[in-house]
This record gives sequence, structure tokens and C-alpha cells, in this order.
Amino acid sequence: MAEAQTSAPGTFRTAAQIGLFGFPPKPVQVTLRARSRGWRVGGAARTFAVAVLVAPALAVVPPHAPWVIGVLVAGGVLAKRRLGERFTVVGGEGVCPKCGAQLVVKSGRLRDPHPLPCESCHHESTLKLPAGALEGRADAVG
Repeated sequence: MAEAQTSAPGTFRTAAQIGLFGFPPKPVQVTLRARSRGWRVGGAARTFAVAVLVAPALAVVPPHAPWVIGVLVAGGVLAKRRLGERFTVVGGEGVCPKCGAQLVVKSGRLRDPHPLPCESCHHESTLKLPAGALEGRADAVG
């Protein structure tokens, strides 16, 4: 597993695999950014605070309760997503295991499994990180 620190603090490259059922996995290098507990909690608090501030303004629009409940639930869901974002995918490139077309790993929250749609054959591969590749990374970021 080749890892190298990149220029931005908390950002690192690691080897991974692109998998698709029935096809041999293909190697890929991905760049990840570890997110600190402060970043996650601060972002979740800001997201929910915006929802709480917007809710009273929507309470005047009939029907009153569904708008308030909807914005508070949406704020809670978005805050929970931010709180769980330990790593962010910055980018990477690899090839589709089925058709061999170039796959671009787009930026976003790292999910398990992380989907990688192929624009050429329209199959959805998954990004698989080796066991232990993320151990201790998010907690080490200040």
C-alpha cells in the first residue's frame, strides 16, 4: 500500500481498488482528506443552526407545521451527514473493470462502499480501500 502526504495538510494519497462483481479489480490511486472532529462538529452545528433559524420564517406559510417539520428534519439529516464525514475524497483516476474506460473519482464524502459510475458502459463499480488504510488518520488531524 503506497501512501504519500500531499501538499494540503490532512490530505494523503493511498492505493485502492475499483471492483465490479464478475471482473478482476483494477488498481487506483485516490487522494483523501481527513476531517477533524472540530470540522465535523462545527459544520454539523452550523447546518442545524441554519435550519433552526429558517424554520420560524417558514412557519407563516400555510400549511404551517409541515414546512417547519420538513426544514428541521432536513437540517438534522444534513447535520448527521456532516458529522459522519470522517474522510472526503479529493479525487483520483482509474479504469473501469468491465470496459477499460477511464474513471474519474469525483470529490465528495467517502462512503462505504463508495460508488464509481462508468460513463462508458453505465455500470457502477465500487472503490475499495485496503484494510487499515484509514486507521488513525481522522483523529490525528487538528
